Amino acid sequence: MTNSVLQSLSAAVASLFLLALPANAWDIDKMNEQIEKTNVIVSEICSGTVIDVKERLVLTAHHCTTGNIREVEKREVDEKTGDVHVRKVVEKTPMFISVWKYGEDSIVSEQKYSAVIRGYDAATDVAILQVVDTDWKPMMAAPLAKDSYQYKRGKPVFAVGNPGILFDNSVTTGIISAPQRNLDFGSGHKIPLFQHSASTMGGSSGGAIYNDEGEIIGTLTGGMRGVDISLSVPISKTKALLKKIGLEKIYQ
Repeated sequence: MTNSVLQSLSAAVASLFLLALPANAWDIDKMNEQIEKTNVIVSEICSGTVIDVKERLVLTAHHCTTGNIREVEKREVDEKTGDVHVRKVVEKTPMFISVWKYGEDSIVSEQKYSAVIRGYDAATDVAILQVVDTDWKPMMAAPLAKDSYQYKRGKPVFAVGNPGILFDNSVTTGIISAPQRNLDFGSGHKIPLFQHSASTMGGSSGGAIYNDEGEIIGTLTGGMRGVDISLSVPISKTKALLKKIGLEKIYQ
């Protein structure tokens, strides 16, 4: 076989390889920048993702927004009789998001910003937070997948979050295992989900699930311990919530 033939075959193989790659595949440098500038910690219990810088919006799971609500007992003494009465009171601690910055192997700074719930849908476990502080440090917005995105078995996915909170800005990869699941986590209603094999654990709830182009295709809502079975809410449910609260311009 002549050198010219070998060169032609090599060129053909290289062309086929390049054609197999997505035209706008998520390269490593872009991935790192996007994760570091969009992934946040929600009230030190969950994860979230910045989806709009101007409006200061963070996407997370609805169940991550209820951790700041607790029922406590208040003891009150009747001034006339001296009797002690106990009543239960629901208290809400302020919500906030955190962004950690590292220097070598330790945290050198932490930005903490107050946040409020801009909108939520308990039925699909999606919530949108809005940062109250207008002087927050420059971030970037993670893009939402297009309506044309199709959930198919075998498609690659990337899960981003803060497992155990200590392991912030973590990314794992896997594939879509099942495009449609409808499960009830004890709320009395079933949530439409998709299943994937990207490893996740506590602390990553509310984090973003990306496709191989760096677009958010879902938010993590739960999973099964000890196995690579994670469940996420499709991005269409987030878009429906954004439209409901008048913020559909974010993905248009």
